Amino acid sequence: MFASSIGWILVASGVITAGAGLAALLFPHIFLHLVFGVESPTSSLVFFVRHWGVLIFAVAALIVYSLYVPAVRAPVLASAAIEKIAVGLLIFFGPMKRTSAMTAIAIVDGAFATLYVAYLAGK
Repeated sequence: MFASSIGWILVASGVITAGAGLAALLFPHIFLHLVFGVESPTSSLVFFVRHWGVLIFAVAALIVYSLYVPAVRAPVLASAAIEKIAVGLLIFFGPMKRTSAMTAIAIVDGAFATLYVAYLAGK
């Protein structure tokens, strides 16, 4: 069902995810302030946000890569869906006070995860 549209889905979701990863990596203070409302992060928190940014960017790169190498698409999309669902669950059901930016991230990641799972189910 999604086979004809998977190309633009992978590019769009990969680019958006890569942008988020780069924002966390390159601008952790701004990222923490805008997304989580953190005003004065500790150096250890900045380290972990940067590391998280690298991981997000790596997942994004794999998503785009899977467009060109269909043999890796299923495991990449399954992994990406699990990661995106986990972020959504943590945002909606975790202990942190949710911000509007966190809610938007959870909704967008949830939509991408749904598309990935639907594509995988149709294979």
